[in-house]
Amino acid sequence: MSCLPLIVGYGGINAGGRSIFDLSHQRMVFDDLNLEQQNEVLQSLGHLMGITDRETILNKSLIRTIDHDFFNDHNFRSPELPTLAGGQLPSGFNPATTYNARQHPRGLAMTIFGLSDAVKSLGLPWEEILKIIPRQKISCVSGCAVAQADKFGMGGMFQAPLAKSRVTSKHMAMSLGEGSADFGHSYVLGSMGSTGNYTGACATFQYNLKLGISMIQSGESLISIVGAAESGIVPEIYEAFSATKGLAEDKNLLKLQKQLGEDFDKPNHRKICRPFGENIGMILGESAQFVVLMQDSLALELGLNIHGAALSSHIHSDGYKKSISGPGAGNYLTVGKTFNEIKKHFSPDALNKTFFHAHGTSTPQNRESESHIISSISKAFNVDALPVTAIKSYLGHSLAAAGGDQMISTLGSWKNKLIPGITSTPELAENVHQENVEFLLQNKEFDEGDFDFAILNAKGFGGNNGTALVASPFKTMKMLESKYSKKDIQTYLVKKRKIDDQLDRHKSAVLQGDIKSRYMFGEDVIDGMNDFEIETDKITNKLNKEIFNLNSTLPYKDYL
Repeated sequence: MSCLPLIVGYGGINAGGRSIFDLSHQRMVFDDLNLEQQNEVLQSLGHLMGITDRETILNKSLIRTIDHDFFNDHNFRSPELPTLAGGQLPSGFNPATTYNARQHPRGLAMTIFGLSDAVKSLGLPWEEILKIIPRQKISCVSGCAVAQADKFGMGGMFQAPLAKSRVTSKHMAMSLGEGSADFGHSYVLGSMGSTGNYTGACATFQYNLKLGISMIQSGESLISIVGAAESGIVPEIYEAFSATKGLAEDKNLLKLQKQLGEDFDKPNHRKICRPFGENIGMILGESAQFVVLMQDSLALELGLNIHGAALSSHIHSDGYKKSISGPGAGNYLTVGKTFNEIKKHFSPDALNKTFFHAHGTSTPQNRESESHIISSISKAFNVDALPVTAIKSYLGHSLAAAGGDQMISTLGSWKNKLIPGITSTPELAENVHQENVEFLLQNKEFDEGDFDFAILNAKGFGGNNGTALVASPFKTMKMLESKYSKKDIQTYLVKKRKIDDQLDRHKSAVLQGDIKSRYMFGEDVIDGMNDFEIETDKITNKLNKEIFNLNSTLPYKDYL
């Protein structure tokens, strides 16, 4: 049987807080949590932010007015912008303070923090995994879509002369689009497998997920860490999106609030992003998200938690276009293929056990175009009423990492049995297509087994469309039971108890304020000139006897 790419760990950081233990997801559905869960969210955020006041913690997380000094701290300029709303990380938290950072761009600092949490979420020390898995079989694909654009990255490289400063030796290397993967391999994982970033605008996470799935299924990787990291809260990015007429601006928000009969004394930044309602544009955010994919047999052998399975991720461009930033036809193909997979490989009724994370940017153009895609395809496949949410309403648009936000929310939904609703949207706009669709304007509770699948959709600039299919942990275990014997599953469950105990201890540490990142700068560096013994079929590290296989995988023998 084919290999199933299992999701065995995840971590990250966004405007809702830490992704580990579903804390960011719980911040989004905070009002529907029980008291114990609410206290855990407040504890975690309080330690990140360095405060204890409940009201301040809640007000200074998710989409809100950006902190007054944020642009001064991270950029050369702090200009007057059309809005100061954004999905900023929880106020007071700087990921660069969790390790010995030296002028690292915001996205790379978020990478170190988020990837550290992803590794710790496994419940097994990473050093133990490195003893079992060849490092060349561990891949990491992650990066940004626009740029590491603050003053420590590309922004600083281009602006230094204008700011009467100088370009540093770090600016170029820390501007690279795949820098998140570079930092992951070099300072957190110590891995030596495939690397890079499959850039695809707002669909970058879905693109990287496609690579990760492929590498697990082909056997190229036994572990593939898939992610994206980006901060769009940069003055020039705000100005650029404003120039495209895509950015929500305060003057338009005030008009909308007045039109809808809301208080319009000042802009309500908390509700500036209103997907599928009367809306005025997108708002930017920042996020770094990572999932650990693992070959199914290895995950069972190690007893790791199974949070779901990454089944597929489809990519299509738009073909000929008028506007490079406008919506196009390719997303019909990616969504249609995903629906067809569910129907053909599982059952037609499986589509009625699926929920959908829309791209949902909150632009008037998106609400009409994406709703038509969702509605028309749901109708063609006879879906009763596809539940649709759009979490940019909580987090803003984190660009490359937007699909990662969707993934983390999906995994949290299956754990907490809650799908975040589009609560910033009071009602749907008239031109939103609604046939065969249930747009969730409130949080939706469900029971185990109600939703076997989730679809994560992205419609990016340039015709970058990505649609991913993820199976629930419940459905994934059912799939594994058809591949493995009852004895194999029972052995796995016994091993899993030890992992669960370790994760319980780590959760206690997180809630008590452990925010230290794993940062392995300069440790166990291999010196190829002195440490390697090179043969025709392998390279051996003379210090620890680690073997790197050089066997050929070329499939062209029949041509010779």
